[in-house]
Amino acid sequence: MAAMSAASMAALNTSFAGQRLNKAAARKVSAKVTTRAVKPVTRAQAVAAPADVSSETVMDCVNTIRFLAIDAINKSNSGHPGLPMGCAPMGYVIYREAMTHNPKNYQWFNRDRFVLSAGHGCMLQYSLMHLTGYPSVSNDDLKNFRQWDSVTPGHPENFITNGIEVTTGPLGMGICNAVGLAAAEKHLA
Repeated sequence: MAAMSAASMAALNTSFAGQRLNKAAARKVSAKVTTRAVKPVTRAQAVAAPADVSSETVMDCVNTIRFLAIDAINKSNSGHPGLPMGCAPMGYVIYREAMTHNPKNYQWFNRDRFVLSAGHGCMLQYSLMHLTGYPSVSNDDLKNFRQWDSVTPGHPENFITNGIEVTTGPLGMGICNAVGLAAAEKHLA
């Protein structure tokens, strides 16, 4: 208790209504408060290869994502190659290591949601969805990127491509959608 700062004690001494608690109640609350040291994650730790996969295999996967994106953008004569090229390692780690998702059941209730705020770089998401087994994005669909009546339009659209969580386009729109999805998920939990 002596290690707590004055600001922490002041916060513990007031309730939600702003009324002061007695000192015995404040001691009970402060006994329940625990602090946890958070170890910072370095960049190398965040993108380290999984133990069961060689770094050569990881680079092959990342380069496959890049080449799928570049081939589709080149074939369509339109698109933005920068984001898929630069973010391919991040996308690989997110889809393989961090996200819980089921490509066969894209509406699974407990799935993690991937929101690509910079919608113009959607070939990254289409490539990742194709490689992880989403049936809604086949190799032929990738070849029809940015074509009329394609399920792979130039910006991700959730009502056209199964597995896309939200339609994005304007920069910054995705963060608003992601916050809304997180708030809804917390409310439902």
